[in-house]
Amino acid sequence: MKRRYKLLIGFLITGLILIIIFFVTKDRKIYYLSLGDFLAKGQVSSNIVSDSYGDYVSYYLYDKDKLEFYTKKYSNSEYRSIDILNDVKNNKKIKVDGKEITLKNALIKADIVTVSVGANDLFYKLSSLENIEDKDINEFYSYVDEIILDIDTLLSELRKACKEQIMVIGFYNPFSNYSSNLTNTVEPIIEYANSKLENVTLKYKMTFVDIHDSFLANDKYLSDEFSIYPTKDGYYAISKAIIAHIDEKKLAK
Repeated sequence: MKRRYKLLIGFLITGLILIIIFFVTKDRKIYYLSLGDFLAKGQVSSNIVSDSYGDYVSYYLYDKDKLEFYTKKYSNSEYRSIDILNDVKNNKKIKVDGKEITLKNALIKADIVTVSVGANDLFYKLSSLENIEDKDINEFYSYVDEIILDIDTLLSELRKACKEQIMVIGFYNPFSNYSSNLTNTVEPIIEYANSKLENVTLKYKMTFVDIHDSFLANDKYLSDEFSIYPTKDGYYAISKAIIAHIDEKKLAK
């Protein structure tokens, strides 16, 4: 009887130790959420979606045995900041492996959130600068200000829901493979947009991920002369920039 009692106690203790190890190990892993537009989705052409920067970051975390969870299902290629904001306010639901997950709950759980937003608005507007003679440049700077105001509202809401590391992806010049004249014309506007975006990112104690210079220096990062979408190399480069900013404490857990 005593022997059975001791065995039972031994099993209970072993089970308790295994449960503790499971939860401690789980807590050391990273819950990663990728939000945003075509960059977060992984658009490589008008009708093809492939691996995004978020996917490459998740592969990195998985290889280091640090990944608890990852999804980019809240992203949409057509999204603007107002669309993501509506998803947060409406607490959008998705299904992962048959399990329903709300956006607010995912934000609360997240250890890392990456956000790419504003490009759909900005790039469409800038494309009209090709015929520069007919354009008033000042209106484009005002337009950037409007975009940043919307992003400010979004980041404020994201910070309320998530207290962990949020990274905001900066803008690149999408026309560097298209037209040198257009590239040079939009370059100061892109730089202005990045400066404004970085300021609002820091305002909410988030991390600004600057990808501008690397894209400008490497023509292999954009699909072709008629496309604003990154290539596989471009997405991988963005992921490397993100990984370089991951809080070392999260990787050391």
